[in-house]
Amino acid sequence: MRQINKDVRVVEVGPRDGFQNVKVFIPTEKKIEMIETVIDAGVKEMEITSFVSPKAIPQMADAKEVVGAIKARQYKNLFLTALVPNLFGARVALEMKMDAINFVISVSESHNKENVRHTIDESFAELEKIVREFSAVKDAPHVILSLPTTFGCPFEGPQPVSKVINMVRRGMDLGIRRFIFSDTIGVANPLQVESFFEEIFATLPSGLELGLHLHDTRGMALANAFAALSFPINSLESSFGGFGGCPFAPGAAGNVATEDLVNMLENLGVPTGIDIKKLVKAALELAKFAPDALNSHMTRVLTGKAAPCGL
Repeated sequence: MRQINKDVRVVEVGPRDGFQNVKVFIPTEKKIEMIETVIDAGVKEMEITSFVSPKAIPQMADAKEVVGAIKARQYKNLFLTALVPNLFGARVALEMKMDAINFVISVSESHNKENVRHTIDESFAELEKIVREFSAVKDAPHVILSLPTTFGCPFEGPQPVSKVINMVRRGMDLGIRRFIFSDTIGVANPLQVESFFEEIFATLPSGLELGLHLHDTRGMALANAFAALSFPINSLESSFGGFGGCPFAPGAAGNVATEDLVNMLENLGVPTGIDIKKLVKAALELAKFAPDALNSHMTRVLTGKAAPCGL
């Protein structure tokens, strides 16, 4: 019988990954309202925004206002992260007293150039500057290294696991201990996920904190999450309503929906402490701004819009 990892936690990324692909600007107060709904649902860790140039991602132009409003509520036991692509973004995160930053370096050279306009080596040089600067500041944000295109790139195709491992080791050399593996364009399959983590856990030292970020482009995200539960990973990232996608990865669709992931985990005996109905409330609110991007089974079920049974 398959052993299920019951210690995995759900990390909500909708306020960053979900919002960023919505073309209509979402009013700041609406962003805050949806984030509060998700927090009220029981989410304890959230990637709340990204500190990037508004020219690159216009939806994130009010990032500081959103973070400031949520921090002013002084929620207890809430861990807030922000995605940053460079030293400038990291300094904003430091100013905003984030709990952690999520620094992105794609496994694929082509995607890294498209995504952050740097080579991989240039991104690691930037990361080294951030780590050095943070090390001199008391209570600076933790540094997480996210690795987009771990399972495949829209420009280069599949990426070798050995390359991913090498990038993790480069991060470890800088003192980083938390890494997120991202299926940016949703091309992974369960056997690939199992094979990937078998090699990861056989090669890398213990004591690392490892997470998985899944996109549902081909409808495989839940199956891939289930495959990953055979391993002692620490987190699964998801977005309420299944919204999201990378603006710089052609064909990238939304994330696995948080409410669908929570439903699966709870049915497998993995406690999450997250209220699905409140996630659905937030998903329906975001759908007002991007109705065609809603991709959530549980939202359809709970709103009575699931397909009728014909047999």
